[in-house]
Parts: sequence; structure tokens; C-alpha cells
Amino acid sequence: MSSLIPLPEVARTSTLLTLGVDDQQLRRLRRTGVLVRIRHGYYARADARPDIVRAVRLGGRLTSYSALRALGVWCPPGDERLHVAVNAHAHDLRDPDSGGPLTARDDLVVHWRAAPAPRRGAVAAVVPVAEAIDHLPPALDPAHLVAVLDAAVREHVLSRAQLAEAFPIRSRVGRASARVDPASESGAESVARIRLADAGIETRSQVWFGSHRVDLLVPDRVVVEVDGREFHDDRARFERDRRRAAELTRLGLHVLHFSYRQVMYDWPRCLAAVRVAVAAAA
Repeated sequence: MSSLIPLPEVARTSTLLTLGVDDQQLRRLRRTGVLVRIRHGYYARADARPDIVRAVRLGGRLTSYSALRALGVWCPPGDERLHVAVNAHAHDLRDPDSGGPLTARDDLVVHWRAAPAPRRGAVAAVVPVAEAIDHLPPALDPAHLVAVLDAAVREHVLSRAQLAEAFPIRSRVGRASARVDPASESGAESVARIRLADAGIETRSQVWFGSHRVDLLVPDRVVVEVDGREFHDDRARFERDRRRAAELTRLGLHVLHFSYRQVMYDWPRCLAAVRVAVAAAA
């Protein structure tokens, strides 16, 4: 019978009991590898996401970049550390990998001012998305922050109304919220849009020309296309993009195509190219 019970990704022993998994069934699930004990009183499915298991093993919940990635929200590159929120008075924190006493680690950030985790029901292995956003680094590039918010709204993880409720308009997230455009289809596209706006170049997102939709239109004749992934090795898509660029050029548009790496790591050259194209199209 227990094999038919939908098991949570991570659960307390008490939660498993309420689901009908008694001690005998729990031993069988552990013996067959369906469940793994990750710390005293906590179990995870064998297919549970590693970062969620590590956060619960430590004694907290995913937050900041780690939580947003778990929720499918785009995050800027450069911080792959495990971010875990723990209650202000938490004790008996454990190493997320060995399960031994926690010591300082360069690949781990503990956030101490999280709200208390629910003590009943399923384990809350990820903090609420607004809290995860609030735990992003204070010095985060404003364009990257807007890109995160774009992605959260685009993926229906958070609504504009929830953003307005969670963050005062004068806060850094509140100011970034005013620039959200979920029409942007990738983090790099969002970053390019904001950086162009900060340079005094306004754009429109996802504009149609006949059967072709372009990422960004710099009114009214310059198209900026942005690869949304760090690595772009889809040959068929590469060919489609080039055919589309040729057709847009035939329609009298000036098409610029930037890679993820160019936008994220070589922006001054991208901006210079846009300014030249805008001047030429004037």
C-alpha cells in the first residue's frame, strides 16, 4: 500500500505517519532505497533535489539564489553557493553533506533572520519567494535584480501585486519592481533592456514584424536579439536565427545579435554597437 502513497520530496517522520506510512512500511521504504534518512526525524525521497536535501540536513530552508533556482527563476551567474535560511535562534546546525557539526564553509551562506519554519505538515524546504528575493545581495547589479523579478513574474512564481505588497516602493526591490517586464524571455534579454534604458536608449520587448518576433526593438529600426543561454549549440536554431536576421534586414531593419556572454561580460561593446546602429538608422 505504501508504494501507492505520494511521498513528499522531504518529510518529517510525523508527516509520513499522517500519510499512512507506519514504522514497518518506513523500514521497508528505507531498505529498498525509496526513502533516505537525512537527519534525525527527517526523510527524503531518493530523487529529491540535492540542494533541498542539503538545506534540510543543515537545519533550514533554501533561500536567495538557491531558492530561486529551485523555483525555476533565472539568476545571474557568479554565486553558486548554497544559501540556507535558519531561524534566528536555531541550534544544532549540521554540515549539509556529512551531517556532522557545522563549521565555516566557503560554499555556504547561512541567513539568520528568516521567519520561523512551519512546525506541522510538509517540510517547507524553500522559503517564500519574496523572502528569497529579500535575501539577495544588497550590492546586486540593479539590472540583474530586475532580470530576477522579470523571471519570477514570467514564471508565475510571484505576481506584480505580491511584489507591491511585499516591498515598499522606495526599497531597492520596490524600485526594481517598477521596471518589470515579463515579456522579456530570458535573463540576458532583461539585463540588455535595463542597461539600454540606463544609457538613455528605450526599447520595446517582443515586437512582431510579420511572422517574426524580435527580442528588443530600439525605435524604430534597430533590432537587438539576445541569446538566452550561456551556451548556444543548437545548430538548427542557429540557422533559423540567421534566416530570420536576413529577412528582417530585407525589411529595412538593422539587426544586432548578442550572445549571453557578450551581454553579461562585455556590455560596453554591445552598447557601442547599438549606438552606432541607432545613429546609422536615424
